[in-house]
Amino acid sequence: MWRFGTLDRRTPGAGLLGPLNATAYAAWLAVASSLLGGSGAQAIGSVQWIAGLVALVLFLIALGTRAILEEYSASDAWLGRTVIFQAVIAPISLWTLHDHLQAILLVLVASQVAALRDRRTSLAMLTLANGVLFVWLARSEPLPKAMQLGLAYVAFQLFAAFVSRAAYVAQESRRDVLRANRELRATRALVAEGARAQERLRLSRELHDIAGHKLTALKLQLSLEVRTRGSLTSGTLAQCLTLADDLLTDIRMVVSALRQEDTIDLGSALLALNPAVASVSVQFNIEPSAVVSDIAKAEALLRCAQEGLTNALRHSGATEVLITLSRNEQELVLSVEDNGAGYSSPTPPAGNGLRGLRERMGEFEGVVSLDRRTPRGCVLRAVLPEPRAAC
Repeated sequence: MWRFGTLDRRTPGAGLLGPLNATAYAAWLAVASSLLGGSGAQAIGSVQWIAGLVALVLFLIALGTRAILEEYSASDAWLGRTVIFQAVIAPISLWTLHDHLQAILLVLVASQVAALRDRRTSLAMLTLANGVLFVWLARSEPLPKAMQLGLAYVAFQLFAAFVSRAAYVAQESRRDVLRANRELRATRALVAEGARAQERLRLSRELHDIAGHKLTALKLQLSLEVRTRGSLTSGTLAQCLTLADDLLTDIRMVVSALRQEDTIDLGSALLALNPAVASVSVQFNIEPSAVVSDIAKAEALLRCAQEGLTNALRHSGATEVLITLSRNEQELVLSVEDNGAGYSSPTPPAGNGLRGLRERMGEFEGVVSLDRRTPRGCVLRAVLPEPRAAC
């Protein structure tokens, strides 16, 4: 797959007012209450009190910013920057307000670090912040109590990190199951369409090879009987000959109609790929004449649509996706367009997904391309040679 961002890392209940973030705001309010308690401005000095207030406000802004970035599918790098900023602000709040309750902020940071894909820098900053916490506790409390408080806060951080990580894993598993279910429904629709095409082909062959041949033989026998009897031919025999001739003509027309419908309609299979996600609008534009003559070709086009849609949903941060299937006299054209982040490299990234699509389409002399879309986003296009059947 080609990668643009990390939409698949979205937090369960993401959003500024999401359930997980709401509990984080409640914890922040508990920490901010120290501004009104015994460690107020009169106890620590107005300058330090103001500095602590600014630090707490900046922490809340960073926390809310991360929630908004998660809601709009920002990259993991941007999410990591907001977490690192919080890890820097938390010790400042601790040292200015002189209240170990500020260490709860590090618990919030730990829960966010566990949700990042690249956690090395954030973990380093969190470890450094915990070092600052231990130093402050050692200076403010007797050593046994300082160790006790320090270990307790670290334990809370580990617990928050593991719970957060478990929520992410569950969310990713659910997303994978839903994606697999969509792909299964699309494949099932394609198999059903292929089975119908095979049944139409079988019926046309049966009518042509069995009923058609026997009616032809019957017609010949009736014609021979008419010639043998000559003028003695009865009206009934002549009528049977006419009926046999008409019936043979009707069977040929039915066989021709079945042969013309001996194609696979990709529409139902493509529609089954719709993820029905509220944050992403997926539209389909499928021409009625865009049918495929072979189940293997239909599967190749379906996999192209599936890969393009999956990457648009998971990695580009797109809010709009358009899947188009059209045809001209000689080709079928499938395109998947999105308004996501696109790619920054001069050439399209050559991942395993794109390489696999090219190999699959290459078996039928088809081509696959990935290009930038104006004004933003990408368009995946697959062109499959498929001459229009003669009428």
